[in-house]
Amino acid sequence: MRLLPAVALLVAVAGCGRQDDVRRYKAPKDPAWRMIGAIVTAKDSTWFFKVAAPADRIAASQQEILSFLRGVKVQDADVKWTLPSGWKEEQGGPSRAATLKFGDRDPKLELAISKLAGDGGGLPANVNRWREQLGLERLADGDIAATLRKVGEAQVVDLLGPTRPTMGGGRPMARPAEPAPARSGDSKLDDVRSMFQFERPPEWRENPQPDKGRIFEFQADGALISFTIMGGDGGGLAANVDRWRTQAGLEPLGEQGLGRSATPMKFVNTDAWLVEALGKDRAILGVIALSPEFSMFLKMDGSPTAVSAQRAAFTRVAQSFQMRGRHE
Repeated sequence: MRLLPAVALLVAVAGCGRQDDVRRYKAPKDPAWRMIGAIVTAKDSTWFFKVAAPADRIAASQQEILSFLRGVKVQDADVKWTLPSGWKEEQGGPSRAATLKFGDRDPKLELAISKLAGDGGGLPANVNRWREQLGLERLADGDIAATLRKVGEAQVVDLLGPTRPTMGGGRPMARPAEPAPARSGDSKLDDVRSMFQFERPPEWRENPQPDKGRIFEFQADGALISFTIMGGDGGGLAANVDRWRTQAGLEPLGEQGLGRSATPMKFVNTDAWLVEALGKDRAILGVIALSPEFSMFLKMDGSPTAVSAQRAAFTRVAQSFQMRGRHE
C-alpha cells in the first residue's frame, strides 16, 4: 500500500494535536524523568506525596516507594505513615508537612509531603499540575481516572517525562473551568478519519469529538480506546513501550527487553508491534506503527478486567484497520 500520498495530511493533523502522551527522548544526553505522586483524602484536608528523580533511580526504588504509600493511613481525620527502615524524616517548610529522604546513594531521593484544606483543588487539577512539571501535556478531566491506580488509601499516578521537575511544595492549581465544547466540522480531522476503515464492535461507543490529537476515540465497558497519529518516528519503539509500561505500573525494559512486551504484526499493511503492559491495577494493550514520516498508535487503556474483556475485540479491530482504496 502506498501511504506517501496521505503523509502530508496525516502529519498536518498530527502536528496540531496531543501526541497520546508520547515524547521524544535522547538518552543519555536528555534523560527521562519520572515522578510517583499520591493523593490521600482525609475528612477536611487532602495530602500529597511526591517523589521525582531520573527514571532509573525511581525504578530501583519503586517497590519501596509503593510499599510506603500502601502503609499511609487516614486516622481520626488525619493522615499517618510509618517511616521505613533506612529512611529519614525532616521537618517541612511553609509548603511541606515533611520531607522523607531515602536511597542507597547520594544525593538521596526525596519524598515531599504536603497538605491542603478541603479537596486541594481536585484530582484532575493536581494530576495535570504534576504532568506539566514533567513537560507533559494536560489531559481532559475525563481521562484522568485512567492514569490513576489505588494503592492502599492513596490514588497514585506514575509519570515519565522529558523535563526535570522542581521539588518545591507548590500549591496545586485551582480547579479548571469547564472546557469549552469541541468545535465541530474540523475538515482536516474529517479528511483523515475518512481515510481509514475498520470493523467496529457494536459495544464500542464512539466519541464523535475525540480529545485533541486523537483521530478516533471509543469507550467500551470501562476501557478507553484511541487512535492517534503523530509526525516523525514517535521517539522510537523502546521509549513508547516503556512509557506504556510505566503507565501500567511496570518496570521499564529498554531496548534489550522489547521481546518481552512487543510482538511483530501488521497494522494498516505496515510493520507494527502489538504491545502488552498488564499491571496489577491498570492495563494497556496497544499497537505501535512507526515510520520516518508519521507514526500510528492504537491503544486500549483501563483496568485489567476491562482490557481483558475487550482483548479479542481490540485484536479484531487492529487486524481490520485499513486505509480506504482511494488512498492506495
